[in-house]
Amino acid sequence: MLSELRTAFVGTYPPRRCGIATFTRDLSDGMRAAHDGLRSMVVAITDVDGPYAYPAEVEFQIRQGSKADYTRAAELINYSDVRLVSIQHEYGIFGGDDGCYILDLLSALQMPALVTLHTVLKTPSESQRAIVRKMAMQSAGLIVMSGVAADLLSRSYDVRGAAVHVIPHGIPDMPPRDQDRLKRRFGVAGRRMLLTFGLLGPSKGIETVLRSLPAAVAACPDLVYFVVGATHPAVIRRNGEAYRTSLELLAEKLGVRDHVVFRDQYVTTEELCSYLQAADIFVSPYLNEEQVTSGALSYAMGAGASVVSTPYWHAKELLADGRGCLFPFGDSVALGKTLVSLLNAPEQLQRVRTTAYEFTRAFTWPRIGETYVRLATDAINKAPKAARRRKPPRATSLPDLRLDHLRRLTDDTGVVQHATYSVPARSSGYCVDDNARALIVALHVDGMSSSADTKQLLSTYLGFLHFAQRPEGGYHNFMSYDRRFPAASASAADSEDCVGRAVWALGATVQLASDEGQRRLAREMFDRALPRTSGFGPRGTALTMLGAAGFLAADPKAGAVAAALREHSARLVSRYRQEATADWRWFEPALTYDNALLPLALFRSYAVTGNGESLAVATETLAFLETICFQDDKLVLIGNAGWHQRGGARPVSDEQPIDAAAFVLAFRAAYLATGEARHLRRMHQAFAWFLGSNRLNAAMYDFATTGCRDGLGAEAPNLNQGAESTICFLLALIEMLALADEELDRAARRPDVA
Repeated sequence: MLSELRTAFVGTYPPRRCGIATFTRDLSDGMRAAHDGLRSMVVAITDVDGPYAYPAEVEFQIRQGSKADYTRAAELINYSDVRLVSIQHEYGIFGGDDGCYILDLLSALQMPALVTLHTVLKTPSESQRAIVRKMAMQSAGLIVMSGVAADLLSRSYDVRGAAVHVIPHGIPDMPPRDQDRLKRRFGVAGRRMLLTFGLLGPSKGIETVLRSLPAAVAACPDLVYFVVGATHPAVIRRNGEAYRTSLELLAEKLGVRDHVVFRDQYVTTEELCSYLQAADIFVSPYLNEEQVTSGALSYAMGAGASVVSTPYWHAKELLADGRGCLFPFGDSVALGKTLVSLLNAPEQLQRVRTTAYEFTRAFTWPRIGETYVRLATDAINKAPKAARRRKPPRATSLPDLRLDHLRRLTDDTGVVQHATYSVPARSSGYCVDDNARALIVALHVDGMSSSADTKQLLSTYLGFLHFAQRPEGGYHNFMSYDRRFPAASASAADSEDCVGRAVWALGATVQLASDEGQRRLAREMFDRALPRTSGFGPRGTALTMLGAAGFLAADPKAGAVAAALREHSARLVSRYRQEATADWRWFEPALTYDNALLPLALFRSYAVTGNGESLAVATETLAFLETICFQDDKLVLIGNAGWHQRGGARPVSDEQPIDAAAFVLAFRAAYLATGEARHLRRMHQAFAWFLGSNRLNAAMYDFATTGCRDGLGAEAPNLNQGAESTICFLLALIEMLALADEELDRAARRPDVA
């Protein structure tokens, strides 16, 4: 065994209230107990409820939604004396789509890593599957906590063999204690005690137990049911304590309130052990079959409680051979009969308790720690020596996703259009175009790392669009700072860009918003606006297509929206066929603004409809733009100081961020549609325009203010940082952050990982 084993543990960590946080701490303690030379450092994943008062062993904090933090953490680990990294994986605790940011950390590490999977799904999405497969390829091994999880890895992820290790969930060593004394401590001396513990939420199934109590209490009048645990933080954020209150009201309605004790507390391990050893029966009433590990179940068996559970996967595995009892999901009648049968058969109850306790002796944390240490030692010994000793280059990363300047421009009405330098120019008022773009940004940011702040921004921008929509579905585009629409706007023809961008944002809201009320409102507004788009020109048509594609991603059966998407796509393709020539493969006789928006819309339409003609035209027109707008791998945009007419000279001044952002989005859409990696290179080059890889080698993004300069003039940037430029930069950055490089996509299609 290695004399020294410096190990970095990556995961959530106490005092964050999370089962994985407790697991990370207990695993670290267990491995230290098994190896005198093990020293640990912790890299803690912090969410929107942070910051937390972490203990000294936490040497770095990763902000969940900050992509740059993941590579910075890898850099810190690489330059330390760490020899092994232990990662606790669950899709929801990391940033990015399905938690893909953890791959940035894993791929940058210069020492072996072991990944413990706390969730293994029967039917993962392609993204979820690809993430796990890439972790299997880039780590020294994946650890699961049950045989059913290993089987799912093989069947659903094509990961098997030497890459997979089964190590049970660890538990504290709990020697038997005087049960009567513990019951006196909890005020239930002489009574029979049921227990469920854990963070409280609707998936827990507590209602099933409550509904079983009237029959159980009639047969066992001394019965008392303890529900121990704080409400889950995510439930608190959404609904406060409404769920806990509903349980208390249900107990009242059923007439069993005097037989139920709600302990709203996040218990320490010592307190938890006391509750478990006091209980006669531990009830695990989860409602979902697809649970491959349950720490609560393992703890209860290790405490010697008799377990009654629904037949989720881990329960069926652990409770086999008489180690517990199962009842059907949600079946309170069956649960009541099982409880009464056990409580009235003391010898059987004791036999189940003893069998479960003896079975879990191999699960105690010191024993589990030994197993992890052996696996860690083997991984280190197998790692190439050169890789272990080489000091890596410093990691590079994208800018942090910061909304400071967007917040600065936003008040309780919406986002102000313009700025003088970095100061909001309130006299410029508001417009639908900017608030629609800002709504799309807020939706994506809220999905990456939700907070009260992002939800407020989302509500503000959607509220502006709602107020600005006219009854027939059109829009007043401009509003003065005193919240007045110009009189002329009531009778003016709709701005195609304004309506189209609103439709795009509303489709994105239907697809991405977590709030049901926001999705419903967006649907209603979308339905009113969509008929207004039937005669639009190329850009209005393209914007509408983006909204329809988003809408259909959430509701593929929306026939009217699908028909509109096909109609708009056909119109754009027809326009191209009419205008294009051998040397001018474009929809119009001039290249103007937001040009890459048009192929972007066709790529996204193809992703929904599968129409080959849309893909062909998107590919041809994006390739044409490349020949015009890239010089020596540098993006040089069509300037707004006059457009680029067919056969004429192109203007070189007043390049706009909106055009650069459209290229970033279009190249990613092209990659997703074709799988051609060259589009990723162009995507990076387009984004680099914001960071200084442009005609003047001038940075457009201001790292100090987090705003983006309004344009690239003939000799210098425009130093004002208005809404359009800043929001377009954020849209481009979000697209870059959402991109898990081509290896992630390839991982989903590679042969079995053995």
